[in-house]
Amino acid sequence: MILIINGPLGVGKTTVAEALLQRFPRGVMLDGDAIGHVHPFEIYDPNRTDYLYRTLAMLVAWHQREGGYEHFVINYVFEKPDSLARLLARLRPLDPDIRVFRLRASPETLRARIRKRGSENDAYHAWELERGPELLRIQDAQGPDDALGEVIETDGLSVEEVTEAIWARVAGNTNAVQ
Repeated sequence: MILIINGPLGVGKTTVAEALLQRFPRGVMLDGDAIGHVHPFEIYDPNRTDYLYRTLAMLVAWHQREGGYEHFVINYVFEKPDSLARLLARLRPLDPDIRVFRLRASPETLRARIRKRGSENDAYHAWELERGPELLRIQDAQGPDDALGEVIETDGLSVEEVTEAIWARVAGNTNAVQ
């Protein structure tokens, strides 16, 4: 099984992905931001994005083949359904059992979570405070609520509560806990 955790900057994707990983007997977490952190970095470069998706697929295949891993949690920001679809097309041949969730929070909650991460005097941190709500607006404008994954509203929820909400949706799938 592959779980993909989507959502804007500051919503808690990485923390939730780490918690979800612990629910599997054995698994691998692949952080798209960390794996796709290349220099120079251009945010909307389709070649960089394709490179990231090929790398993620290669890592899943390698962990399956070399380590016998069957469960994966991938966290990343997908702004548009076609971007998510390109990654899904690369992953489905490796494991057709893929679930995508989009974590969502109000702009106020995003900013509060981002503020906990660093100093507002830092230029990058100031950019994050603007970018989180901007990504929320972009994702919310993408059509049906589930176009970028099953929506999980995270306002007022702890990491454990968000993790449990996702796991409850996955639990009906018998592959989730094997």
